[in-house]
Amino acid sequence: MAQKFRLKFLGNIYELKGDDPEIDLQEAASYVEQKASELEEKYPSLPPSRLVVLIAMALARDYLAAKKRLDKLEQGLNIKLRQLGEKIDTRLVKKKD
Repeated sequence: MAQKFRLKFLGNIYELKGDDPEIDLQEAASYVEQKASELEEKYPSLPPSRLVVLIAMALARDYLAAKKRLDKLEQGLNIKLRQLGEKIDTRLVKKKD
């Protein structure tokens, strides 16, 4: 089912719809609004076209940082799972003997 949400971006309000049952699109819109507001406040005289590029880069940076943290967590989890599997295998072999 399509989610309807509002995005206030650089002084404009957009009524949008999207289909993604796993993500609250209004929450995503709020995140974009917050990032845009931070950069608008930091660079008030920047033309909108340049501001949009900065916003896109900031969002991409945040995404890549989160992805890197997730990848690191997944690697650590895979190591722990492999170690646990080895311990279980070792115990099962000892019980058979």
